Parts: sequence; structure tokens; C-alpha cells
Amino acid sequence: MLFQSYFVKIICLFIPFRKIRHKIKKTFLLKNIQRDKIDSYLPKKTLAQINKYNNEDLIKLNKAIIGEEHKGYFNYDEKSKDPKSPLNPWAFIRVKNEAITLKASLESILPAIQRGVIGYNDCTDGSEEIILEFCKQYPSFIPIKYPYEIQIQNPKSEENKLYSYYNYVASFIPKDEWLIKIDVDHYYDAKKLYKSFYIPRKNYHVISYSRIDFIFNEEKFYVYQNK
Repeated sequence: MLFQSYFVKIICLFIPFRKIRHKIKKTFLLKNIQRDKIDSYLPKKTLAQINKYNNEDLIKLNKAIIGEEHKGYFNYDEKSKDPKSPLNPWAFIRVKNEAITLKASLESILPAIQRGVIGYNDCTDGSEEIILEFCKQYPSFIPIKYPYEIQIQNPKSEENKLYSYYNYVASFIPKDEWLIKIDVDHYYDAKKLYKSFYIPRKNYHVISYSRIDFIFNEEKFYVYQNK
């Protein structure tokens, strides 16, 4: 697979059209994994242990924990304790004024993820207070306040650019350790999320997750279809 990856990259160097390069990479490097096939990546004993529990029970259990290690599916595989293991990724989180969904989203990842960095900036809706309270309750998550304003249009300096903010937050994650990008307007199925950590086997593997976007309008939920 590594040879194939290098070969495709070399071929793409000689192709000037971006769409064609993208199509070649997608055809030869992207592997689609159906949700019902993920269990085959787990050791049978670990899978049996994990399937004894559900997200709701673990979320409820974690709400009662203050200042100590929270519980999750990672407790059933010793490899999850290794900071270099893909089973123990850092949550890479960025927040700006997302108080409505923030707490529920963070609580939903706890049964799958042991640690994380939560970057935030320019919050005026109470998001900062929610983050600080969450990190106090679960100290393996680190709150990181970015000291500059983010200016999307005509930023005044490098520090005001979005990528500088992202890089600043990411700098708190140790080198050569795994991370997963978490969006706090999403609610996560922690069991499926944790199981997906068994997919990467090499340090160059990347997982891209499919998702469904819902819209809540006038007391009804709708599935958003991007045309």
C-alpha cells in the first residue's frame, strides 16, 4: 500500500489538471469501509466486551465523575493506554460560540476518547464557561484560549489568520501521536467512533468519516441534502 501511495503521487506530479489528479487518488488510494464491516477489525474478545455496554450508560456514568479519569470503551483494551496507539487519539477541537450543542457534543465523545485539546476564541455566548467547566471535570482535556481575534476577511497579521489559530491549538498535541478532528455541532455515536480507531494500521493512514446533517425547524427534524 505504501508503494502504491508513492507511485500514485509520482504519477500525479505529471498531471496538470486537479480534477484528474483527485480522481486518480480517489480510485487507487481511497478504501470505502461499510459501517457493518468495522467489527471485523476488532479482536473478538474486545468486541464482545465492548458490545456489553451502550453509550447512554457510559455517558450517565461519566456525568458523576469529577476530576478523575472518565470511563469508556477504551477500558476494555490494554493497547488503548498507549499514547502512541491509534486507539488513543487526541480530540482536536475548535470552538466559537457553539454553546447550544457544545456540552452534549463533548459528553457524547467521552466513552470513545480519553484526551483532547479544546481551542476557543472570541466566544460571547457562554461557550468559554462550558469549556472550562468540562475541562475541570475531565482534566485530560486541555482548554486553550487563543489570544488573538480571528479575521476571515483581510486579516491584519499572521496571528489573525484562521490557520494560525488551528496550528496554535494543534501545537499542544505531542508530536507523532494520533488525533481526531471533532466538531462540536455534531453528536457522536461513541461506540462506532471507538471501533473505527481499529481501522488505521500504519502511521500514514487517514480515516474520513461520512455524516448526516440534520436541520431542526418548527419542531421538526429534516435531513439536509447538499446538491
